Amino acid sequence: MIDVDLGGLASVLEDSPVGVSISRRRDGTIVFANHTFCDLVGVARQAVVGSTARSYYVDDQQRTAVIKHLMRHGSVDNAEVQFRRADGSPFWTLLTIRETTYSGELVNLAWVYDITERKTSEERLQLAAKVVETANEGIMITNADAVIEAVNTAFTRITGFSPDEAIGNKPNILKSGRHDTDFYRDMWRSLLEAGQWQGEVWNRRKSGEVFIEWLSIATVRDASGNVSHMLGVFSDITARKEDEEQVWRQANFDALTGLPNRSLFLDRLGQAIKAGRRDRTRFALLFIDLDGFKAVNDTFGHANGDLLLQEAAARLLLSVRSSDTVARLSGDEFTVILHDVDGRDEVAVVAAKMVGRLAEPFDLDGQQASVQASIGIALFPDDADDAAVLIRLADRAMYGVKGSGKNNFGFHQMPERLVYPLDG
Repeated sequence: MIDVDLGGLASVLEDSPVGVSISRRRDGTIVFANHTFCDLVGVARQAVVGSTARSYYVDDQQRTAVIKHLMRHGSVDNAEVQFRRADGSPFWTLLTIRETTYSGELVNLAWVYDITERKTSEERLQLAAKVVETANEGIMITNADAVIEAVNTAFTRITGFSPDEAIGNKPNILKSGRHDTDFYRDMWRSLLEAGQWQGEVWNRRKSGEVFIEWLSIATVRDASGNVSHMLGVFSDITARKEDEEQVWRQANFDALTGLPNRSLFLDRLGQAIKAGRRDRTRFALLFIDLDGFKAVNDTFGHANGDLLLQEAAARLLLSVRSSDTVARLSGDEFTVILHDVDGRDEVAVVAAKMVGRLAEPFDLDGQQASVQASIGIALFPDDADDAAVLIRLADRAMYGVKGSGKNNFGFHQMPERLVYPLDG
């Protein structure tokens, strides 16, 4: 044990960037403190000297732990200990204590290094790590070469890939094949130019199941401005998209036949008119009414009536191209939009096919039933270039067929036909 002589050492200790204090072992009274120590605790030197070392610990628990360690080992080496400033605020220190003598008396020579900033950074990192690990969103961190360096628990839950299976690989282990090279080229361009990208991505789980995710990617740059890492955060939106699809289908498709309903039919009719005006093409609008359907309902019941409507829808679909539109407006009323037709002869062939197919007997759960079709037709732009007028004219033509014997089709005919210019 060396007796400390502050005569030559005082100036060195005074200029030290580390707080230094000397306290008597018998009662803990501080007999020396340099300016750094005084600045750390926020107390003037004349008040520090003569005070007790124990008064600067943040609480008795910390002080007791240090004393026990000192008594057991005779010294303290780089212990992380909290002290308290005069204003009551705590701060973290790295504490080293050596037992020595000063003026012939046993003392504790303490070095106190302020590590508050480091501890705060560590705590922030720990908090960030905890947030990442407990987040509901999948998180993936890659290096500049797009090699995965870290993933969180949600990543594994969503994708099925464990950290060991993901780390060291590239994100293309999730690739579903649903996106072309242009999609990924645009993504990388946005990342390099704007530093971020977000959008919907179809990916594939480890099980092979395809899912939809909402993905946000951001680049992380180093001090030189170079991309060092990329952070991807994603959530599984498959269920939400399925719900949205279900709601959209319910709003736009007939629940019984699966055909477009009145709302979607009107939308497609509007689109057909716009396309016809733009491309100077012709299309036909057909209104179809099933004659005798009420008798089927009354005789065989509504359940069998529904079967007939479903089969009638299927027969209409077989009579047209996949690009045409077949819709159910209500009850036994259907409409058809035949796109890009040359003239009446082409439309007549399709309409005759529909009349023939709908006249064939229907097998309703072992029972035979028959209906007939009355079809009215209006042409764009020959008869009109307005949706409401086309509908009215096709409907009028249909009632003309019904009045002249049914089981047939007829085009709109008027002494003064409505003809509208294509650019109207």
